[in-house]
Amino acid sequence: GMYSSGAQAQASKSAPAIVNNTCFMCHSEHGNNPDLAFVPRLAAQTSTYIEEQLKAFRDGSRADPPATMYMWPITQKLTESEIKAAAEWFASQPPPTPFAKNAALDAQGKQIFEKGVLKADVPACSSCHGAEAAGNSIFPRLAGQTPQYLLSQLRYFKSGARNDTRADIMKPIASHLTEAQMNAVAHYLSTL
Repeated sequence: GMYSSGAQAQASKSAPAIVNNTCFMCHSEHGNNPDLAFVPRLAAQTSTYIEEQLKAFRDGSRADPPATMYMWPITQKLTESEIKAAAEWFASQPPPTPFAKNAALDAQGKQIFEKGVLKADVPACSSCHGAEAAGNSIFPRLAGQTPQYLLSQLRYFKSGARNDTRADIMKPIASHLTEAQMNAVAHYLSTL
């Protein structure tokens, strides 16, 4: 609103400092780290989702192993305005460079992403994450994410290790996917 523009200008100035003090070692300054397979790429991720997840790390409600090992201690030091500034910074970066395609995996992955798996009660991933997997508000961007990270999160949802708010939506879906199907869809998403 009318009163927030000064605060926003202040936050945007401090965002690179926050990111460079806190996030860049793993996520890189622009959130497009191609080298750490199990670290999510945050470039162009929705700011709503990043904010929500940082708060879930901070209050312990997201408790998959990397969350508790790495993100819980880091987020303890972050204020609300720092969380917002970091989320907006990463959201404003250009999307990550897609990974190389794999014809066999990607054909199966595309089918699951666009159509779901009807007989297993799996809806089309695109119905929430968008036709290009660019995400929207609380639904995260999956396009260009590392395949290893996506697969690890699907496994965490399936096993119940990831039990934050989003698990309510994702656990029943991941539970009905086979390891091969999860691998295929994770690979396909990484190429978008």
